[in-house]
Amino acid sequence: MPIIKDGNPVSDDPWVLLEEDGDVPSSGDIIVPLELAQEKRERLSNHAGRLGLLVPNDVDVEDYADLIGKAELVVLQLPAFTDGRAYSQARILRDVLGYEKELRVKGDALPDQAAYLKRCGFDSFDIEGDFNADIWQRASSHMSKSYQRNYRDKLAHRSL
Repeated sequence: MPIIKDGNPVSDDPWVLLEEDGDVPSSGDIIVPLELAQEKRERLSNHAGRLGLLVPNDVDVEDYADLIGKAELVVLQLPAFTDGRAYSQARILRDVLGYEKELRVKGDALPDQAAYLKRCGFDSFDIEGDFNADIWQRASSHMSKSYQRNYRDKLAHRSL
């Protein structure tokens, strides 16, 4: 599945997704499913590398604020393009919990959703299904104006 960051495909993503029943390696940049991260919390505290979390879209991210705050990457799941829970989770992470590191959506996203996902605070996309880089690049920058303030607007006005 292609990773898209800053509107471009990423060919050398350093993050490795661990399986639910997998062992935690001693080093490297790893994405750990939330449940496994809770079970192996002590082991992860000694990990030599960056930690990312794969968060299911049916959990309240506020309940895991301490664990999420330690992650360099949070991956929110979008099992179907019609499921909007990842949008809500992203806004809570950015607006309520103040998460400022990389936020990635993983799943069934459509190019038409790219601008909305960015407005909620997503930095990167892990897309399933058909992928066309040109279409994603155009779609992610297509919407230049909106009525509502978004996550990026808040960053720009932080110094005020």
